[in-house]
Amino acid sequence: MKPENTIIDKIVCQSCGMPMMAVEHFGTNNDKSQNKEYCCFCFQNGEYTDNFNFEEFLDDSLKFYEEDKAGEYTLSKDEVNLKARIKLSELRRWHSHQKTHLEYYKSINKVIDYINNNLSTNLNLSDLANVANISDFHFHRIFKAVLNESPGDYIQRLRLEKAAFKLQTTKLSLETIAEYIGYQSSQALSKAFKKRYNITPSMYRKRPDDLTAPIEQPIEDLYLKPEIREIGARDVLYLQITDPYTTADAFLNTWDKLANLIGIDINPNDEYEFYCMSRDISTITHPENYRVYACVGTNKDIKPQGKLGKQTIEGGLYAVFIHKGPYKELRTTYCNIYRYWIPKSDYELRDNISFEKYLNSPLVVGNDELLTEVYIPVRKI
Repeated sequence: MKPENTIIDKIVCQSCGMPMMAVEHFGTNNDKSQNKEYCCFCFQNGEYTDNFNFEEFLDDSLKFYEEDKAGEYTLSKDEVNLKARIKLSELRRWHSHQKTHLEYYKSINKVIDYINNNLSTNLNLSDLANVANISDFHFHRIFKAVLNESPGDYIQRLRLEKAAFKLQTTKLSLETIAEYIGYQSSQALSKAFKKRYNITPSMYRKRPDDLTAPIEQPIEDLYLKPEIREIGARDVLYLQITDPYTTADAFLNTWDKLANLIGIDINPNDEYEFYCMSRDISTITHPENYRVYACVGTNKDIKPQGKLGKQTIEGGLYAVFIHKGPYKELRTTYCNIYRYWIPKSDYELRDNISFEKYLNSPLVVGNDELLTEVYIPVRKI
């Protein structure tokens, strides 16, 4: 027979997840009474025995894996990390942290959209903090933790990369470009541009091959004939694709997560449309800063939360190209569009983002049969 008050039904510590099988495992409150939510290793005298944040606690938990990895573990470290993260996020101590953590992503997503939509205006830290609904003091730290860039660095990078792109793809004057991206004068833009790229804007404009830097052999396609379409604005739900060009299966993994969050299959149909978009420029932005988003368009009312964001693809006139073949060859298609089609066409670029729409799925057809629409925002000259 089990001794009374010694052996108990299984209770899990709401800090570390360890089963507490006896009253001796309970933590203690500040009045020395037993605390049945937390174990004695995590909670003593009414306080946690450590002041770790979630990530630090997770790292500490993984030390057990490091110490025993020569033992009977059959999972990789990444798999152990994922299992521990899921397990801890379900516990009371960390549940509120995870909820707050996801709310931070939601707030920063709002700020990113605001920055991109107002790049030509004066963007100050206080205004951005108000958009995020986070205090000025915490906003800078949270923004940098999420994007690995300070708000000021992020804004400056976006402005200069947009300037570089316009220098390569338009005949706009430096004064006009400066006005578009929020610089007070062409002199201020020229000074910042040279500091970043080690070359003046005028010299940069004379180097069109920079546009094709990631592409070894861009090939002119004389048969690039787009359909010119006027489209309406459309809202999309999105997830950021982490390290899109340095991590294997980064796109597929993000699409899986997005589909699971919304509860759909990764296959275009009459109810769901699949897009990919980026406000960065793949041929200019450094890979570690390049942010691309997997997007789903639907008429269903699905609320954005946590890392799942919502933004609007702007309407207007677009040149729509059909790309047939593997997604990895899309960059060559973009190169051909910007290098060869735009200069010879009767159109110029509008100050909107380009995006892709997937007409079929790699889960259904082979890579050579993939069909992708490439939307380039244009206006008649």
